[in-house]
Amino acid sequence: MDALSRGRGRPPRGQAPADLLPADGPVWTTTHVAAFQGVDERTVRRAAARGDLHHLRLTSRVLRFSRPCLMEHLHGRSCADLVYDEEILDAEQAAALLGVGMTTLLRAAAAGVIPSRHLAGTWRFSRAALLRCLCPEPPATG
Repeated sequence: MDALSRGRGRPPRGQAPADLLPADGPVWTTTHVAAFQGVDERTVRRAAARGDLHHLRLTSRVLRFSRPCLMEHLHGRSCADLVYDEEILDAEQAAALLGVGMTTLLRAAAAGVIPSRHLAGTWRFSRAALLRCLCPEPPATG
């Protein structure tokens, strides 16, 4: 019996088997943010829960962050003016962009957690809309 069939080496539930989102990509995991900020993942999750970090919660354990949004906030700028390329993605491409499994993606789409369209039995996603939903609103001032 190999390690994967015994449960070792599997990613956390809801994440894609190849959850290797690049550190220079537009989407970051909790691990990326923690390494960048020099804190542990629990601190990142708490900051997200308080609303200090813009994020998208796909499941109770799967959070995704917009790297461009985090960089704008780091430099004291608003993320409201960020512009993303318009591109229509299929479900596989959207799952790869967010670094999640197909089941997680389709459940989030069906529940309205992420922007999507269900056309002729297939799901379609706007790349720009997905990246915008990672950072839904400008930070509150004060």
